[in-house]
Amino acid sequence: MKYRRLGHTDIRVSEIGLGCQSLGGGLYHYSKSASIAVVHKALDEGITFFDTSDHYSQGLSEQWLGEALKGRRHQAVLATKAGTRYTSLGDMAGRARPALRTVSPLLQPLKLAFHRMRATQKRQSFSPAYLQHAVEASLKRLDTDYLDLFQLHKPTASELVTGNWQEAVDKLKEQGKIRGYGISCSNVEDALLCLDRRGLASIQIGISPLDLEALPQLLEQARQRSVSVIARNPRAQGYLTADYGDIMAETYARNNAEVERKRRRAMRLSFLISESRTLTQAALQFVLGLPGVTTAIPRAINVSQLLENLGALSAQPLTSEEVDEILAAHHEDDLGAP
Repeated sequence: MKYRRLGHTDIRVSEIGLGCQSLGGGLYHYSKSASIAVVHKALDEGITFFDTSDHYSQGLSEQWLGEALKGRRHQAVLATKAGTRYTSLGDMAGRARPALRTVSPLLQPLKLAFHRMRATQKRQSFSPAYLQHAVEASLKRLDTDYLDLFQLHKPTASELVTGNWQEAVDKLKEQGKIRGYGISCSNVEDALLCLDRRGLASIQIGISPLDLEALPQLLEQARQRSVSVIARNPRAQGYLTADYGDIMAETYARNNAEVERKRRRAMRLSFLISESRTLTQAALQFVLGLPGVTTAIPRAINVSQLLENLGALSAQPLTSEEVDEILAAHHEDDLGAP
């Protein structure tokens, strides 16, 4: 494992971190013991960066992560997010999710429809009072006195420009409740709006061989400003894995046509698979090789998946020709090539 500096801070993070969105269950699995085992194995293997959010599984991701880190907090760089809330209906739907986890695969469309309905119940708040409250609640769930990195969770462009959240993050830092702050962005346009913000340590955005919109403008400008880029979903939300049951993207896709388009694009990258390298490992190698990316945060719902992610560090490296072919395939897709 290699470690890289987080922006202008004195914090160093593992180049492969752990995305903890599924740590508390979600729609697709629910095992506290398996989740805690993943965190313990991650620490044993040198992973230090753990990224979660206060609304993942209604706070359960933070709670389980805090339990898993008990006695080992000093080994971890803890990052969480806030700003996303749910209506009363959304909260009720969240509490109903356990009943859907065991639904037959034949009823998968029911899960997708349920998730998309709940997504319509999301609301945002980035007021100083709310962010202060959110951080204090996260500290309690994580059972820690401070956060290494606090991130705004996908604020809109308008909020980024006119919101008064800077006051809140400055105060939280003065209070010693956070060491640094970053912004998790929905798209490149929003990310570019963030770069000149006072004290910004990091930008989080989706980057994978199927999601290259962050290249090259954002990565270069972030490097010039000593702002780290955290690559979320480096496996393209599951499309670049062998386990299609792990495709979270289907729950976020606008329609089935978008799902099929992504699947076709993923299949075009099958040339990256070899006897000593999986598609997941190739995807992680590609993302970590991009100048400006500090860390990639793939999910892992069990130890086996975690070890596959970590295998990217020792697997057959990508050749320059393979990297060029990934970029060419993306360019052809942008041009609408069949």
